[in-house]
Amino acid sequence: MRLYHFTTEEKLEQIIEKGCIDLSSEGVVWLTKNKELEAQQWTEEENAKFRISVSLLNISHFGKTAPRQELLQGAADWYTTKQPILEKLWVDIEWFKNNHWGIYKGLSYKNKKRK
Repeated sequence: MRLYHFTTEEKLEQIIEKGCIDLSSEGVVWLTKNKELEAQQWTEEENAKFRISVSLLNISHFGKTAPRQELLQGAADWYTTKQPILEKLWVDIEWFKNNHWGIYKGLSYKNKKRK
């Protein structure tokens, strides 16, 4: 299953340096099946123009939806996990520039050998 994690440039650099998508202040990693930026309800001030595609064969540790108290309006496609998402599960890092998605700084993991 392909899921997406949206983030800002500042947080993306921290994710790349650490080698994992770490837990948010809510204690979960937020992922969605919906790859469209507009559907994520980010505001312009938050500037979340980056997405990390994640490939998960086994999603048993993911909820089908976020816990009710954590759901955002219209967030039926959201998943959460209480485990960091390691770099070996990343497919691509993309950024939204000039009204389309492109690979960010050549960071595509599709052909990279997994450790």
